[in-house]
Amino acid sequence: MKRCFLALVLILAWTPAGHAGGINLTWGEGCWADNPSTVQVFACDNNLARLSMTASFSPTRDLPEFYAFDAQLDLQSDASDLPDWWQMCGFGGCRTGSLAATADFNVSAGGCTFAWPGVAPTSLLIWRTFQWCSGNLVLASPNRARLFVQSNGPSAGVTIQQGTEYYAVRVTIDTQRTIGAGACGGCVTPAAIVLNKIDLLGAGPDELTTPLSNTCLRWQAAGTTPCSATPVRNMTWGAIKSFYR
Repeated sequence: MKRCFLALVLILAWTPAGHAGGINLTWGEGCWADNPSTVQVFACDNNLARLSMTASFSPTRDLPEFYAFDAQLDLQSDASDLPDWWQMCGFGGCRTGSLAATADFNVSAGGCTFAWPGVAPTSLLIWRTFQWCSGNLVLASPNRARLFVQSNGPSAGVTIQQGTEYYAVRVTIDTQRTIGAGACGGCVTPAAIVLNKIDLLGAGPDELTTPLSNTCLRWQAAGTTPCSATPVRNMTWGAIKSFYR
């Protein structure tokens, strides 16, 4: 019996761990495998730049009928209050309209796979901050913001494979109102941006929170905020969207 137990332990010890599933985040239009980049340095000297970050995921198991996902990113500034430059929500933020998201990677060819080829997914983006958009969702500190993205593919869904990394969402920040008349201050202030989770919706949910390689990005060099801009509490999409009705 002891020999059998030892043999089982040895088999388990030598069995490859495989892909447990998880998430990645990088600066740029490709996924982490395309261009691993953790720091974005912007001189804050023009209103015309467009800066992107890309999230990707690998499911914990083969998932049939995959038709949508929810992603949650959190930002925390080194300042005690979130700078005006990051006030991008739809209720009077200094830079309202400067944030966009897409889950359409039909033209991308790189290190990750697009789950819905030939389909143009729809995306709903909600940017919530302490000062402008807190509503009933109270963030832990006035120097934080939270981005929710929900993307929907084909209603019938597709089967995605364990061990394959898929493109999720590309978030793009434009730099309007960085300089000149009506400029919004705080572009130079460092911040940390963390991809906290991606929920996959298909034949059963699959919540992904484990980093594959990287889930934390830096805005500007020499930042001091740790990669711990974590959410205060999780909320359902029904609760989040109810604030906007």
